[in-house]
Parts: sequence; structure tokens; C-alpha cells
Amino acid sequence: MATTIAQIMTGLKDRLGSIAGLRAFDYAPDNPVPPCAFPLVPAIPSYREAMKRGTYIIPFRIAVLTSGQLDRTGQKALAGYADATGPTSIRAALEDTDRTLGALVNDLVVDSFEPSGLEDVGLAGYLGGTFSVRVIAQGG
Repeated sequence: MATTIAQIMTGLKDRLGSIAGLRAFDYAPDNPVPPCAFPLVPAIPSYREAMKRGTYIIPFRIAVLTSGQLDRTGQKALAGYADATGPTSIRAALEDTDRTLGALVNDLVVDSFEPSGLEDVGLAGYLGGTFSVRVIAQGG
């Protein structure tokens, strides 16, 4: 049976949770307390192409929020999460240990990072950014 989107989101949360001090969620929280990270429900441009039998690719985005305002501490933390390596690197946490998310998927690749400045979540603004992650999984 194919892995569900919710299972992949939980697997991403588990890998993000390996970063010390980063609150990880498998969904976008109502009132996030930074620093935190969570996968967003992915866009599926074509079910016929994305979720056919065999191997398929789902483009996930992972949001990272570092502070409730534009400040030096939040910017430094965001830079650490954006680094390719290091103890707070999102890329390293996802790619350098278990790229299968505990055998849920075949592989994953962190493609890019885009800082977003102040991101509105509910009524509050947060400093953050978004990682693009390609998840390769086996269909049913």
C-alpha cells in the first residue's frame, strides 16, 4: 500500500525534531512558538502523474519560523537552518541521516530555501522561510 501524505508529513516532522531546540510539527500549528518547523500539505498538480502506480514524486514545502519579529537573533537562527551543514541545518537533518523517513519513502532531496521575511501566520507575523523538498515514494 502507498504511503499517505499524512505519514510523509509525520516522517518529515520526526527528522526536523532531531534538531536541538527546534519545535517540529507534522502540520501548521495554530499559534506557533518559534523556533519551529513544519511541512505544509503539498500541491498535487496532477494525480495521474504524481500518484500513479510505481514511483512518484511529491513536492513538499517546509516552513521554518525563527522569531516573532525581524531581529538579529531570528536572522542568525534562520541562517543556521539554511546552512548546508551543521547542527541546525534543515538540509542535513533531512538528507544526511535517514532519507527514507523510516522506510516510508524511497528518497528525498532538499532542492531550495527561500527566506520570506516576516511571514503572517494567523494574526501574528514571524521571521521565517520555506524549504522545497522533493519526496520520492512508491505507489500502490
